[in-house]
Amino acid sequence: MNKALRARFGSYGELIRIKEARGFLIAGFVGRYPISMRALAVLLLVLAAHGSYALAGAVGSTVTLTNAATAPMLGRLADRRRQGGVILGTLVVHAAGVAGLLLLVQLDAPVWTLFVAAAVFGASALPLGSLVRARWAALLAGTPRVQTAFALEAFNDDIIYLSGPVIVTSITAAASAKAATILVLVLVLVGWTALAVQRSSEPKPNLPSERPSQKVVAEPGLRALLLITFVLGVWLGTSNVALVAFAQEHGSPGFGGVLIGLTVLSGSVCGLTYGGITWKVDVVKRLLWVGLVLGLGSLPLLVAHSLWLMAPLALVAGMAISPMLITLYSMLGNLVPKSSITEGFAWFASVITFGISAGIAAAGYLVDYADSFGALLFLAGAGCAVPPLVLSTRRLLSRTPFAEPESPAAAQLVDTGAPA
Repeated sequence: MNKALRARFGSYGELIRIKEARGFLIAGFVGRYPISMRALAVLLLVLAAHGSYALAGAVGSTVTLTNAATAPMLGRLADRRRQGGVILGTLVVHAAGVAGLLLLVQLDAPVWTLFVAAAVFGASALPLGSLVRARWAALLAGTPRVQTAFALEAFNDDIIYLSGPVIVTSITAAASAKAATILVLVLVLVGWTALAVQRSSEPKPNLPSERPSQKVVAEPGLRALLLITFVLGVWLGTSNVALVAFAQEHGSPGFGGVLIGLTVLSGSVCGLTYGGITWKVDVVKRLLWVGLVLGLGSLPLLVAHSLWLMAPLALVAGMAISPMLITLYSMLGNLVPKSSITEGFAWFASVITFGISAGIAAAGYLVDYADSFGALLFLAGAGCAVPPLVLSTRRLLSRTPFAEPESPAAAQLVDTGAPA
């Protein structure tokens, strides 16, 4: 490994060596693993009990949509109260939701009760990734190393989303859907509790006098950023359906998962590289360039005529995913006040979830009426829409009214020789 690469990836080591960071990094990873597992686990649980994909999908979607709807509210609560108290409070409700769902399935309860339990389960799902990122933002305030921390979290998310569904389906096949759902509960109990007891890294709850006079989402720059985030979510949701449909049309349904994995893999590698660089280019310009990579990288998918050609093109198409997420997260920290940072991250998570849902729905419709090419065309359109959106909102995105001064922990990084 050459000197430049050692310096780049050594920056991640510097973050991990921060005493306060190690604990919440591990706890946050374990605690949010269920994000990629819970809806699928619920779907398989209901499917095993009732044998209906339509019912199972509806109950699973209830978990996802209620979570997306309540995440900003829970994020706001975490900003105003101590994180530990909010985590433990929601943990009780969340655990009751999944335990209730297991019990209702076991008792063959009326179908409507499954939706109630799923809604409780989803609505109480704390946006743990937002809480972890808020800790990083407080710990490294005012330095470019915040971007590196977000890159590390994006890489963790990639691992979670790649392996979570595999774990759920494997346990369901080897044991049962109930066993997979119980694993989700165990991970939640362990990870959430471990994060709740770590007081030293908690951002200080904001005082009433520090709270914004209007809702965070009313900030024009944040609304512009969330619009771009929604389009990225549409791209992600569409890509999943389009690539699976393409693989099915070419006689290898199982290869669709491989194609999706290739987009995530290339995004992860590029994200780690991108996050380790101390950029001197303005963050809005970086978002524009990353958006161009996303749009231009999506266009070659339209000319793929075989699985072997689609595989390398999927790698290219996914290159911008993690860098774009990292850039958006970095910008968000400057567009919302410190007193509402967790709520801002939660809005981000909710909007991208709604975007993914919209992309899946739109792509499913297009595949039915125009095969995978229709979905791929829509995918390319979503990618190409990002640069014009960045250009048209660049003045709003360039405002940094809430940029934070450097924190003591960040200064310590510089003192120990870490690149900042």
